[in-house]
Amino acid sequence: MKIIVTGSLGNISRPLVMQLVNQGHQVTVISSSAARKAEIEQLGAQAAIGEVEDGIFLTKIFEGHDAAYCMMPPFNFFGKQNLDYQEQAFNISTNYVQAIQKAGIKKVIHLSSVGAKKPAGAGVLVFHYIAESVFKQLPPDVAVTHLRPGSFDYNLYAFMEMIKGKGFLEGVIGKLLYLKHYGLKGLLKGYSGIILSNYGATDKIAWVSPIDIASAIAEEFNAQHKGKRIRYVASEELTCQEIAAVLGNAIGKPYLKWVLISDVQMKDAFIKIGASEKIAIEFTEMNVAMHDGSLFQDYFKNRPALLGRVKIKDFAKEFALKYKEQ
Repeated sequence: MKIIVTGSLGNISRPLVMQLVNQGHQVTVISSSAARKAEIEQLGAQAAIGEVEDGIFLTKIFEGHDAAYCMMPPFNFFGKQNLDYQEQAFNISTNYVQAIQKAGIKKVIHLSSVGAKKPAGAGVLVFHYIAESVFKQLPPDVAVTHLRPGSFDYNLYAFMEMIKGKGFLEGVIGKLLYLKHYGLKGLLKGYSGIILSNYGATDKIAWVSPIDIASAIAEEFNAQHKGKRIRYVASEELTCQEIAAVLGNAIGKPYLKWVLISDVQMKDAFIKIGASEKIAIEFTEMNVAMHDGSLFQDYFKNRPALLGRVKIKDFAKEFALKYKEQ
């Protein structure tokens, strides 16, 4: 089968390309970076250098292919103050759909997310709802799988500086929370860091490794099904406190805790790291949906029969290596 893979050689696309090539498929990888060309070809795939925002480019590249894996490029939420990521998601999805139809592709795997069922109340994840809505415009003879992974394990890297005792903990609120949970004894011992967010503690989250997502995508390419369907993907279901324990043990801080802060404190923290007020509010709203369980409500109603093979303990080994490097 001739397959288009988007996402260059990112966390999901790299292991996906390797699997598909090993299975004997002819793979074309779309990347915006010409520097990736040689690396893509070394994996046994063909490189197509261009932007998914360019509809003419997509249409040309999709021609002659049987199937496509379509994902959104990462949005610069913490840099561009006038970012309209919802419009970008709509335009890119439209480019995909038009290229698929013109090329006559009959199998599509679309990378979506938990929360994509919600037209509102999931914060920034609303762009997945928008994208799914556009892909639904494909005719019935195109088999489409909306893959909805849980919370990516590598998102936990965002807490690394905090765990080291930097960033939010340098403020008054952070210090007070630290003293509350570890006391003066902990402070005198030099304990560094706690994980702070407006979701966490006993909240149960479906976590997923990009390797398991890649495996699920490869399975969908080889599966025989018609029409549109939704598939959730997760590697492990753990509370945030359990996550803190696994990471803490891996880095030699078995006392590590995941502590809840207020929504206002969370919004202010997002603004501090470069988000506009609008984006900060929407990220905070996403976390609220994680905390109250609404983000994962449909997931737990339709949870996968089998969880992936890469567990948080596996991820924690990589986390510990990066933690020691910094």
